[in-house]
This record gives sequence, structure tokens and C-alpha cells, in this order.
Amino acid sequence: MQTSVITRSLLGLVLMAVSFTAAAQVYKAGDSFVGFKAADQHGAAFTFKAGTRFVIFDTPGEAPSESPSDPKWLEKRNAIMVINLTEFSAFKRRIARSRAAEKAFQILLVEDKDAAAKFPRQKDKFTVLLLDEQGKITDIRFVTPGKELQALLSGDK
Repeated sequence: MQTSVITRSLLGLVLMAVSFTAAAQVYKAGDSFVGFKAADQHGAAFTFKAGTRFVIFDTPGEAPSESPSDPKWLEKRNAIMVINLTEFSAFKRRIARSRAAEKAFQILLVEDKDAAAKFPRQKDKFTVLLLDEQGKITDIRFVTPGKELQALLSGDK
């Protein structure tokens, strides 16, 4: 009797682990980014459609960042900015949302842990997904904010 309870408990834990692993598949080259959903800093729903060339993913505090001086800088480079708020407390999320709302360019805010877990990350760097015209990921780069990011989005190698 006690063995079957232990067996069922272990089976339940294994199934949970498998489901968590399946939910957190990290983006890789060849994956489609079409259909990604998030809200922007003003609460407007956003669903990704093909056409954007770069997706910049940042977890505040992991990489020093600065806002572009030109509010159309990202748009001109066919790029979108995605900010991960999943690791913040409710209080810090409110502060981050209000700071993002002050920006003149669109920022997507990710508050779903499963969605955020799909982005590969490297300490002190932005994750940049490079996309083709159909929204398929062709490459993933980890770049420092500033000159390295600017060079990548400008087409400089």
C-alpha cells in the first residue's frame, strides 16, 4: 500500500518535471517567432507578425542599458524591444511599467514566466533574435548595449 503511494507520488513529480521542461523550450535558430504575444508599455495588446528583423530581449538589471536618443531608432531598424519583468516583485513591476510608459518608442513587457523562459540569456548582454522576412529566427546573438547593439542593428559586423 505504502509503495503504491510512493510510486504514484514519484510518477506525479516526473510528469510535472516533463511538463515544465516542455513549456520552457528556448528559442533557437529555425524556430518561428510569429504569434508571440505581449502587452506594450501602455497596455495595448501586441501579436508579432512577420516583417520585423530584430527582437531585442532585456532583463533589467542584467545589462546596463540606455534609451536611444531618437525615438524612431528601433522602428527605423525594423526592431522591437522586449523587456522581461518576470523577476520583479509587484512593486518593482509597477515602477518599471511607469518608466517604460514615459518612453516615446514601443516597448513590449513580458510578465509571463513561460514566455520569458523561451528567450536564451547571457549575463550582462541583450539577447537579439535575428529574423527573416517570414519571422523565422535565423540567428541569436548576445550583445552589449551601446555600440555593439548599434553595430548589429545597423548591419555592421
